[in-house]
Amino acid sequence: MSKRKTLFIVLLFILLSYLGYNVVSKSQEKNAVTNSIKTIPDFSYATLNNTIFANNNLNPNLSTVFLYFNSECDYCQYEAQSIADSIDKFKDIQLIFISTEPADKIKMFSGQYNLNNKENIIFLNDNEDSFSKLFNANSIPFTLIYDKEQNLIKTHKGQLNAIGILRIVNK
Repeated sequence: MSKRKTLFIVLLFILLSYLGYNVVSKSQEKNAVTNSIKTIPDFSYATLNNTIFANNNLNPNLSTVFLYFNSECDYCQYEAQSIADSIDKFKDIQLIFISTEPADKIKMFSGQYNLNNKENIIFLNDNEDSFSKLFNANSIPFTLIYDKEQNLIKTHKGQLNAIGILRIVNK
């Protein structure tokens, strides 16, 4: 009986140590990602014309809003419609829509909401699914809002309408 008790205690200690290690390492990983997105991290994704769009293509005189979306997501559709309805208020903001979907689906989405062919709106294809890891985007829709100096103002999980985005940018 004593050997079983000792074995149980040893196994329990090993299990708790393992779980504790996992919690600490996940916390450290999350903190590292949080620190890495305080300013816009280096990125490079394909545009719908299959050219590369990276940090150096961002307009340094405008606030930047990244919108991680999926064309079949109802919340993403409402968000896009809200932006389309208020498009004139976004002249001083660059909107970067990014999705892991094929380029043709992204093109259909951008056309459906008449967001294509706008100078300050870019649609990007993340065919390697790296945006979610790089920007800690663990839900769809997911929005990151940066000021003109490329400092993070806000991250938002879930739908954020045009009024909400504008309120945050104009604080």
